Amino acid sequence: MTRTLVTGGAGFIGSHVVDHLAVAGSQPVVVVDNFSNTTRRWIAPHERSGAAIVHELDVLDTDRLAAAMAGVDRVIHLAASVDMRVGLADTWIDVNQSVLGTRSVLEAMRRTEARRIVFSSSSTVYGEPEQRPTAEHHGPMLPISVYGAAKLGAEALISAYCHLYGYRAAIFRFGNVVGGRMNHGVIHDFLGKLRENPRILHVLGDGRQRKNYFLAEDCARGIVELSDAHGEGVLVANLGSTETVTVSRIAEIVLEELGLDAEVVYGGGVRGWPGDVPVVEFDLGRAHALGWHASRESEDAVRAAVRRLAEEGTHA
Repeated sequence: MTRTLVTGGAGFIGSHVVDHLAVAGSQPVVVVDNFSNTTRRWIAPHERSGAAIVHELDVLDTDRLAAAMAGVDRVIHLAASVDMRVGLADTWIDVNQSVLGTRSVLEAMRRTEARRIVFSSSSTVYGEPEQRPTAEHHGPMLPISVYGAAKLGAEALISAYCHLYGYRAAIFRFGNVVGGRMNHGVIHDFLGKLRENPRILHVLGDGRQRKNYFLAEDCARGIVELSDAHGEGVLVANLGSTETVTVSRIAEIVLEELGLDAEVVYGGGVRGWPGDVPVVEFDLGRAHALGWHASRESEDAVRAAVRRLAEEGTHA
């Protein structure tokens, strides 16, 4: 039976992965998180039941990470900065967390028996591709943010270690993952703004930014099931939904779900911020051929996420 360590396992996506593993497996899940951007709340039930063993540490601490990794077969590496806008002010953040953090994980694996790594990459590695829907073989990949560049750098490191040290890797390039527990992103931002002022909603950009969105539990299922099915070498696969939804439509859905009639004010421009990719549309043929499909398309996923986050806010 595979024993798995999840870095960033208490975070938004990570806690959903731990949920999936705790239900599906008999081995306790090893969780590593420094809790800098999340709470123990999401994994506390698994920790109490013994389904998860939690280590509070930073993945950059290679010695402690290797100690936590003892007896592990597979590492699902999700620990990273979650908001690309943070990297605009401090360009070291993404380099440290994505590139050096991934190197630390790979080096910890060299000291143990772990030889399988799963990595959470991003649509941002493609930059602004000429071809949409964008497939995994698209190139050259020219990221337009430090966040995207760091994710691409981490992918390259993983590929090198696989060829040098016999690792197996599954690299998943996510669309926009949404759902309960989310603490960043457009839906989270809209809800926060409307709590402060329910009469007006400020939107970054012109509202025509168009991307694919899918639920966190579908993301977790894809991470686990596709990495289980993957053979030797390096698998790279997009995960997301086939349809897209605009930021303007997301604003409408949020207002509908909250029962508000706020004025929507747009900031203008094709991007929400420097480095934002206005259109993300995936070719999902590879993931679909391997048997994975998102359970809901973008608009339904967004609506479900709004309801879950609003409910969490009610009981916060």
